[in-house]
Amino acid sequence: MDIKELGKKLEELLELEYPAVGVKLAKSEDEVPKEYEELEEPIRHCEMIQIARKEGKKFYAPLDKHSCKGGAYAIGILQNPPEPLATGKLYYKLGNFETEEGAVKTVEAIPKVKEKIYASVYAPLSDTDFDPDSIMVISSPKKGLRLVQALLYKEGGRFQADFAGIQSLCADAVAAVKVRGVANATLGCNGSRKYAHIDDGEMVFAFPSSDLENIVKALEHFKEIWG
Repeated sequence: MDIKELGKKLEELLELEYPAVGVKLAKSEDEVPKEYEELEEPIRHCEMIQIARKEGKKFYAPLDKHSCKGGAYAIGILQNPPEPLATGKLYYKLGNFETEEGAVKTVEAIPKVKEKIYASVYAPLSDTDFDPDSIMVISSPKKGLRLVQALLYKEGGRFQADFAGIQSLCADAVAAVKVRGVANATLGCNGSRKYAHIDDGEMVFAFPSSDLENIVKALEHFKEIWG
């Protein structure tokens, strides 16, 4: 099965209201699918995810279309961020931490894409035309549970989520997956819940494309034995 077929099966098996989203970090213009159009107006990366997810659009966004510099920095599109953002002091000023040291410590631990990225590319997984660096499912905790079970079905083990309540759909759901090559889960952040309207009852599960086929096969098995 190709990625579109697997994406459709994932939607069906999880009974998703909206499709999973594929995200690619293109290092050059040549890596952007030719039929994809550049986003017209600058918005946040987390909002771009929702446009692909809820409106079914396929597009790409270079640096000047990323209005959230924190998100652009996390995924490698912004290479030289302002000092307060790079060090984490910004989040102390925003009131996220009691001390500046706590903010700096947290931001230093956030996964970031170091290589220079030309643009981020987005599409519903069931209609994607590229191999995603991260596949993102925004859904209920119960469906997140099924995804964790599916991920572990073949080889077992334990699933470890890594997040800090900031830079969730960018650092946690894209950068961490690309850099580490393993799945991650996150509960969203103030920005993604305010601007991208991640609902109170939703969480985010993200994984590399290499896990997709095994996840789908496991979900098919679960459907047979659990209904």
